[in-house]
Amino acid sequence: MKAQSVRILTLTRAHVAACAAIVAGSEPWKTLGEGLDFSPFLSRRGGAPAQARVAIEGTEVAGFILYSAGPVFARGAYIRALAVVPGRRSRGIGSLLLDFAEQSIAKHAANIFVCASSFNRRAQGFYRKAGYSRVGAIPGLIIPGASEYIFWKQLIPAIGKRGSGPSPRSRRPAS
Repeated sequence: MKAQSVRILTLTRAHVAACAAIVAGSEPWKTLGEGLDFSPFLSRRGGAPAQARVAIEGTEVAGFILYSAGPVFARGAYIRALAVVPGRRSRGIGSLLLDFAEQSIAKHAANIFVCASSFNRRAQGFYRKAGYSRVGAIPGLIIPGASEYIFWKQLIPAIGKRGSGPSPRSRRPAS
C-alpha cells in the first residue's frame, strides 16, 4: 500500500516526541539501546546546514530524516538518520523523505554518505534500492561484533579536471 497525502515539513519541537517514539521502535536504535538527540537539528547555529524534516500523513508524524546538506565529508553531505513508523513502512514514505533530502542536498554537495549497521539489513536494502553503493565498513565503531557500513551516492557526476585523478566511481572498492 502506497502512502496517501504525505506532506514533508520542517521538524519542530512539536514533532520531537513522535520522532523519539519512532526511534524507540526502530533499528538500529533498538539494538543499540540508544535514542537520538534532535536538538542540533532544531538549532540553526554553526557548521554545515543541519536539516530535519518530518513526513506527515493525515495529521500524524509518519517518519523523519536528519541530514547535513552541505559537504561535511569527502565533498558529500551526510544523512544522520531516517526512520518511518513501523506500521507505515514499505509504503513509500522513506523514499519520499530520501528524495526530498537528495533534492535539497544536490544544491550544496555532489555526494551523499550514510551509514547503516551491519545488523540492519532492512536499511542496507533500502539504500541499495535507492542507488547507494556500499563503499566501506568500520568494524566495532558503535558495538563490538558489528560494523557500520558506509553507503555513497553520487548526485552530480564529477567533472574531469586536469590533475584531478580518477573519478570516485573508479576508486570505489567492490561491495
